[in-house]
Amino acid sequence: MKSPHKKRVQVAVALLSELVKSFDNVDRSIAVEMLKKAYQAHKLQPIRGKAQPPDIYDKEMATLYIIGKYGLKLDQEYPELFEKVFYVEEALECTLNSVLEGKLKEAREKLKELSPSGTIDSNIIARLLRMPLTKLTLGFLSEEEFKNVLYKVLEAFPEEERTVMNYAKFFVGLKLAELIFKGEVRSREEKEALKKALAIRIGFSKSVPSDEYVKAIAKSVFSVSDKVLEKLLYSRTGDKTDEKVKQEREGVSGS
Repeated sequence: MKSPHKKRVQVAVALLSELVKSFDNVDRSIAVEMLKKAYQAHKLQPIRGKAQPPDIYDKEMATLYIIGKYGLKLDQEYPELFEKVFYVEEALECTLNSVLEGKLKEAREKLKELSPSGTIDSNIIARLLRMPLTKLTLGFLSEEEFKNVLYKVLEAFPEEERTVMNYAKFFVGLKLAELIFKGEVRSREEKEALKKALAIRIGFSKSVPSDEYVKAIAKSVFSVSDKVLEKLLYSRTGDKTDEKVKQEREGVSGS
């Protein structure tokens, strides 16, 4: 079976090794630039939806953090590195823990401090959810645990219901794109069934992405060929489907 994130993990491990060796000479901005150059050299894209915001590589630092902490336990060996480079991810994870523990007032205050706008908006909620999604994607969190996170975040920030639903849609699109990459989706009918099943499985039955959205993720994150995608996904112009209605509605702020 093809490993969907093997190259991403290998690049992250190599980069973390560089960061450890050059600890005295790096800060977060340098680390972000190193990540960008490493991805470009290996023809990798950040984990993302259709949007590609200017700070996407800063957001992709979550991947380095998750692999470094949960895969390599580097936070125990090099706590100063994490304080110096991954302070954003540490703060986001701390905030998420407050949400899961039911400390909602505390979580809201922490998130306001982290938000560039100083308010709780779709961008900071999406960034908060990127942490558990990355853990899930890389195998450090179960789907059931991710589902629980979505519900807890929705409970803590009810005004951001649309953002949470969009992130559920992002998960469905990412998971379906991964299954296509692995060769586990054999027909359009199976693809449609999987879409709906995944959305229902995490408790957001209306968070079903369009084929254009799935295609964008499959191409950028998994480098799936157009030939494969054409067999499984409806095209923008060719097929009579409700895809046309969905296509312009989608997007996860700061995926």
